[in-house]
Amino acid sequence: MPAAPPPKPRLTDDQIKVVYAIIDTFIPELTGQELEDFVRKHSNGTNDDALRAFGKSGIMNEDLGRLVIDKLHSLPAEKIDELGTVFKVLNTKVGTLALGGTYGEFASLSREQRTQIVLGWSTSMIGKLRIFSRAMLTLAGISYFSHPVESAQRAMGYPGADPEMHSDRFTSKTFPIYDFIQVPPQGLEQSYDVVIVGSGAGGGVMAAELSKAGKRVIVIEKGHHYQQSELTLVQSDGFTNLYENGGSLTSSDGAVTILAGGTWGGGTTVNWCASLQLPHYVREEWAKQGLPHFNTPAYQESIDAITARLNISDKYIKHNTANSLLLEGCRKLGYPTKNIPQNTGGQEHSCGWCGFGCRFGEKQGTMMTFLADAKEHGAKFMQDSFVDRVLIEKGKAVGVIGTQNGRKFTIRASKVVVSSGSIHTPSLLKRSGLKNKNIGQNLHLHPVSYVFGEFEQRVDCYQGSIMTALTTVAENTDGHGYGSKIEVPSHHPGLNAVFVKWENAAAYKGAMLNLNHIVPLIVLSRDRDGGSIVNGADGLPRINYTVSKHDTLSLEEGIERSLSLLVAAGAKKVWTCQRFIPEFTVKSDLGVEDPEFKKYLKAVVRESIKPGSATIGSAHQMGSCRMGNNPKTSAVKPTGETWEVKGLYVADASVFPTASGVNPMLTTYSIAHSIAQFIKKADGSSKL
Repeated sequence: MPAAPPPKPRLTDDQIKVVYAIIDTFIPELTGQELEDFVRKHSNGTNDDALRAFGKSGIMNEDLGRLVIDKLHSLPAEKIDELGTVFKVLNTKVGTLALGGTYGEFASLSREQRTQIVLGWSTSMIGKLRIFSRAMLTLAGISYFSHPVESAQRAMGYPGADPEMHSDRFTSKTFPIYDFIQVPPQGLEQSYDVVIVGSGAGGGVMAAELSKAGKRVIVIEKGHHYQQSELTLVQSDGFTNLYENGGSLTSSDGAVTILAGGTWGGGTTVNWCASLQLPHYVREEWAKQGLPHFNTPAYQESIDAITARLNISDKYIKHNTANSLLLEGCRKLGYPTKNIPQNTGGQEHSCGWCGFGCRFGEKQGTMMTFLADAKEHGAKFMQDSFVDRVLIEKGKAVGVIGTQNGRKFTIRASKVVVSSGSIHTPSLLKRSGLKNKNIGQNLHLHPVSYVFGEFEQRVDCYQGSIMTALTTVAENTDGHGYGSKIEVPSHHPGLNAVFVKWENAAAYKGAMLNLNHIVPLIVLSRDRDGGSIVNGADGLPRINYTVSKHDTLSLEEGIERSLSLLVAAGAKKVWTCQRFIPEFTVKSDLGVEDPEFKKYLKAVVRESIKPGSATIGSAHQMGSCRMGNNPKTSAVKPTGETWEVKGLYVADASVFPTASGVNPMLTTYSIAHSIAQFIKKADGSSKL
C-alpha cells in the first residue's frame, strides 16, 4: 500500500469566486431587455409567465453554485490542483488577459466580457482550454438542469420525477430486503469460504451460484443500498446517489465523460435494460484468441441460464416515439434494425426514469434477482465498505481488508472474487501487489457521440421504454467487426444540457425549451484501441483514454448514418455535438437527397471527433483485466483466476478480451456464470 496521501486540496474563497463567475456566465439570471427578448422569442401566447420565471432563474440565484464546488472537490487531488491554478490565474488582471484577452479580474468583468472569454475558450486552438470550457459548462448544466428547479421544469414541460412513482406499480409490490453487517468501532474479523468484492452483474451472479453450491459467501459493496421507497427519481438524487463520483467521472484529461454505477447492484441498478447477446463474430474472435469456451454450447448454456433467470425477452416491447422514429428512418433508408431484448421480467416496462433506479422493481437487476437468490442461500452482505487490498499469503488469496465508515474490517476466505468493475478491479489488484503488466491495460469504453433531430411533434424522450431498437448499419466500418451501433437513450434535461451548444446564456436556455421535441441518438462505437487504468498517489484509479484514429472512423460513419435516418424520419433540424459544426435546417422535400444536406454530411465527417471540440461519453467499461491463455498478453486465465495468485478470481466486464460491441450487461452476467462453473468444477461441487 502507498503511504497515506495528504488531505485533498480545497479551493480558496478567491478561487471559488472565479468558479461562480464562470458558471454564472453560462446560466445567469436574464434581466432587462435580454429577458424581454427571450420571452418574446419563445412565447406561444400562453407561456409568458413560465418563460419569464425561467429566464430570471440562474444557477447562482437558485443557490446551486455549491453543487459545482462539491463536484470539483470530489475530483482527484491533482485535478483540483490543476483547475485551482487556472482559477488562481483568472483571479488576477494579467492572468485573465493571458487566458482570455481582456485585462481585469475575471469575476469583476461584465457578463458580456465574460461571455466573449468563455466563447474564446470553446474555440481555442489550445485543446486544454476547449476541454476546460466544456467541463465547466457540463458542471453548470448538470447542476442546474438536474436539480428540481421548478421554473425551468415548468417552462420546458418536464414533469420532474416520474408521475407514476406513487401509483399501484409501486404500492402494490414487495421488494427484497437486505440486512447488512455493520462494523463495530473496534473493527471486525470474520471468515467465509468466498468473499466477493462488488455486487453488480459479475458479483451478483457469483454470489448466487456459489452460495447455491453450499459455499459460505459474503458480498462487499463500496456503494450504498437505496430501497425502492428511497428512490426519488429526481435527476440530481439519481446521479449523486447511484453513480460513481456523482455522475461526473471523467478521463484524466477531461475529454471523456463516464457514467458508471456506484450503488448496490452496480450498473444493473441504473442501466437501461438492454440485454443483447455477444455477437457471433465477437465470440469467434475471442475463441481464435485462445479462449475456445466462447464458441461452445457450455457458454451458450450460461447465456441461457441468465436469460431464463431475468426473463429476458423482446416480446413485451412497446416502442416509444423516439424509438419508433428511429425505426421509421431506418425503414425509409433500408437500414437493418432489430429489437433490443429487455431484462424486465416478462412484462412491458415503461420506465423512462430507470437510469435513476427502477422504483417499481420491474427491471431485473442483481438487487431483484441474483443477490436475492444469494440471500436465500445464506449469503451475507456489507455496504458502504471499501476494500483496500486482497490479503495474499504464499501466493494464495486468503481474504481482504478494508474500511467501512472509517472502521477497519478483515474478512478471511479461501477464495476471493473481485467483481468491482473495469475501473476499480484493476486498481484493487494493483493495490494488492499484483505485477502482471496487463492489469489495467486494454481498457475499452465504447466511446459514444450524440446526434440530435428536432421534430414538429412532441417526442418526450424521457417517457416510455428506454432503448428498445437499434440499427446495425454502421457496425462493421473497418471490415473486421469494428464500427458503431445506433440506439435511442433516455433523455432528461440534465443529460440534454451537456450536449446543447452554448453561444450565449439566452440562446442556451432557449435551446433547452425544445427538450420535448428532440430525438437523441447515441452512436456507440466498438473501440478496437484501448486506454488504461493507473493508480494515483491515493491508490485510487485514474482513467487514461483517447479515442484513436481508427475508432474515430467508426464514430464518423455512425454520426453520418444517424443524421441521415433522422432526416428520413422527418426531422426539421439535425445537429451533432461537434463544436464547430452548426445545425442543419431541413428546407427541401428532397430529404437525404438534398445536395445541401450531402454537403453538410461531408463537413461533419471532415470535422471529425476531436477532444474538446466534440462531446464524448461512455457508459460501458470493459477489458482492463482481460482474459487470455498467456500471462504475457492477459491478466487472468481462461477460468477467471489471476495468473499470479491462486484462489483470486476476477468476474466482471474487465475480463472481456476486447470490447463487446453491444451493451455488455448480458455478456458480463454470462461470463461470471461461466467462471462460477469453473470454480465449482475445481472444487468438485459441480459438473460442467
